[in-house]
Amino acid sequence: MPDQLFLGIDLGGTDTKYGIVDGGGRVLRRNRWPTEPERGPEGVLKQVAVHAREMIGADKVLAVGMGVPGPMSSRLGMVFEAPNLPGWVNVPVQKMLEDDLGLPVRLNNDANAAAWGEFRAGAGRGASTMILYTLGTGVGGGIIIEGELLCGPDDTAGELGHIVVNPEGPRCGCGNRGCLEAYASATAIRRRVREALAAGVRTSIVIPAGEEDTFGAKPVFEAAERGDVLASEIIAEAGRMLGLAAAGMINALNPDVIAYGGAMSQAGAILFDRIIGTAKANSFAKPFSRVRIVPGELGNDAGLIGAAGLAMRLAGGE
Repeated sequence: MPDQLFLGIDLGGTDTKYGIVDGGGRVLRRNRWPTEPERGPEGVLKQVAVHAREMIGADKVLAVGMGVPGPMSSRLGMVFEAPNLPGWVNVPVQKMLEDDLGLPVRLNNDANAAAWGEFRAGAGRGASTMILYTLGTGVGGGIIIEGELLCGPDDTAGELGHIVVNPEGPRCGCGNRGCLEAYASATAIRRRVREALAAGVRTSIVIPAGEEDTFGAKPVFEAAERGDVLASEIIAEAGRMLGLAAAGMINALNPDVIAYGGAMSQAGAILFDRIIGTAKANSFAKPFSRVRIVPGELGNDAGLIGAAGLAMRLAGGE
């Protein structure tokens, strides 16, 4: 119901986003605060509870949803490990927050939460089956099949960035070779630029001062738009690998929508034309004719809207 209120939290390694969301998926107000991971899990969650109460104020919030990075269990309410949060090993997040806030809490993987947000209130509205890829530092994902979020018996379903698209490809951070993440993440694009510069390749890619180790895909997209050969090759390769992965999803799951979130998804036609063309060339015609391959619509709000929506299910509001 639209008049029901929920708090969505999107926990990140640097910042944590909070939003009061109604039953229709509208964000009524939002804020973000530094996560301060050096506080450790107990300190971070104490601070999360402080900001949660500040956001809730006098509102009657029925439940809290929280998206968290890394391996976790929504059934146990526990984070097994969070790579960007030192010391987060087997942390009972749900119980700690429920004890502090006195409200029911629903925990989920951050990419799954973003997928649910786009499904309910963004690019997947009206769909039955939707795939979301989150393109950021890594590549995450979420899968909704016939209106249900696919988590799997171990809560590990949806690790779409670690589907191998080229077994002879570069080493991924997970240890395997040729994962999608090794081609289509900001980390992968940064690696490609560094390798080319070290080999003496001429390019107009402009890396902002002080961001040599942290720059994202934006300067590469901008250079590709100017016709830079290296940048165009890097983006074409990322798009081709994303298209191959999309074709696999189209043939296997017959989705209504494949959506892309994260900063890279804002690249526009230079990336999406390659994704769509490759997907078409490698998909069966009938399911390809159905699927819409589109950028996400919710931007940075996808995770907190999805987390709130999953909390709504916990509270029996859906």
